Amino acid sequence: MSYSGPADIDVRRDGIYILIDPNSETVFQDVLEIIQKSGIKDANLQAVEEAVLLKKEEVKLSTNTELLQRSEDVEIRVDVSKMKVEIKFTPPLNRGNLLDKKTVINRLNNVGITFGIKEEYLEELMKNKSYTETYVVAEGMVAVDSIDGYLEFLFDTGKKTLKPKELPNGTVDYRLVDLFDMAMVGQKLVRSHAPVEGHDGMNVFGKILVSKKGKLPPLFPKGKNVVVSEDGQYLVAECAGRIAFLEGKVNIQPILELNGNVDNSTGNIDFLGTVIIKGDVVTGFTVSAGGNIEISGNVEGATIKANGDLLLSKGVQGAGKAFIYSGGNIAANFIESATVVAAGSINANYIMHSTVSCGGSLELMGRRAVLVGGKYTVGDSVTARVIGSSMASVTELEVGLDPNKLREYRELVQKVEELNKEYATTEKIIEVLSKVKIEELPDVRKKVLVDSIRNKIVLKSKINAYQTKIAELLPQLSGKNGSVKVSDVVYSGVKVMIGNAVLYVHDNIAHCTFMNQKGKVIIGSY
Repeated sequence: MSYSGPADIDVRRDGIYILIDPNSETVFQDVLEIIQKSGIKDANLQAVEEAVLLKKEEVKLSTNTELLQRSEDVEIRVDVSKMKVEIKFTPPLNRGNLLDKKTVINRLNNVGITFGIKEEYLEELMKNKSYTETYVVAEGMVAVDSIDGYLEFLFDTGKKTLKPKELPNGTVDYRLVDLFDMAMVGQKLVRSHAPVEGHDGMNVFGKILVSKKGKLPPLFPKGKNVVVSEDGQYLVAECAGRIAFLEGKVNIQPILELNGNVDNSTGNIDFLGTVIIKGDVVTGFTVSAGGNIEISGNVEGATIKANGDLLLSKGVQGAGKAFIYSGGNIAANFIESATVVAAGSINANYIMHSTVSCGGSLELMGRRAVLVGGKYTVGDSVTARVIGSSMASVTELEVGLDPNKLREYRELVQKVEELNKEYATTEKIIEVLSKVKIEELPDVRKKVLVDSIRNKIVLKSKINAYQTKIAELLPQLSGKNGSVKVSDVVYSGVKVMIGNAVLYVHDNIAHCTFMNQKGKVIIGSY
């Protein structure tokens, strides 16, 4: 006879037998597995083991004459998220009934699974399945949150650094500075994106998963000379000019452009927008702008005030008369004998014999990169190739101190000194007048006494208020994070103050960095 495996089950009138293939290398475990799959509960396993050892061809397992029959079954598994259902089929036993698609769906429904059942997939699965694999037969629908509306800026909102381009030969071209972004009439500046709606989801048990609703985009940051387009989707330029992103608002600053010098032919310039001067600004004249200023020629002993950034393509020959101010950053080829104040940073090729104050960093770059003579108050750091000169020019550096706060501190200290003097004078007046009984004083002196007492109270109140402000400012004047970096040499005659720590340079020092460490100025490597 032929065998379907190492052994076969044979049902006879007197019982159930197992037939063992004499030509196979049959072991007891193989035969035991066949018996277990057949569902025979009362099999004589000892007799089977002996038959295998003695290579008998058959052995009687049971006196029963019918095999146990079992229908095909399915095991249902739902994942923790309740978004996926897997099933695994259990094979039928001894020609038991097979499941159909409808029965499987009913089984799923009976345990509450009602959504996401893959009926077409189940249909195919009934025809071709494995009893060793698991199958995903239902999946929930994930909730997709809406995307909030937002504004897209169509220009660079970052603050310009005013750093010029350094050429391969080591020189710096102060004409090649990316200072402004230009806009034409009708140019789109900001786009408003409506929220993208998502959708609710549902798990396999039919429970709705609520999605997050999207927020409307913020209002357009509308400043000066910009309008909203008719379709409401864009903020556009109403006139030609330079884009200024100030205090969270988009503005277009009109441009005033002069092809010549600022002199007697033009008079002083005071303009709300951006000013571009192709020529020089001569001694005695003033140029003020609500925006940025760009000067291609030289600045002599003039006054330049820009609420925005300031670009001086050539530089300043101030002769001790020039005053330069910027509410942003300053870039200049050179600065000589001038007073310079910048809220941001200053970048130059060289600066000589000037009084300079800036809230950011002071960077000297290019072939010269020299800082010689004068006083420099810098909020962040100073970087240069050379500081001072071989002539021991007095050069003072105050670093790590916000110039505005330092100026405020010094003004407050001066006010307190003045008020203390007035307070002391008032006390003397009160002391002298109080030596006489008040009823014996002439009316004029009575009035002086009363006014002096009132003035003393007012003065004390002002002194206390100023001293409170001074105490609040003091922690901000530590300046410990400031530094001075010199790639070549610092000459003697240079004074370095970082916070409240001071160092006088008496001998030339090469390739060094000055820092504040534990209240002292120390010198490290560059």
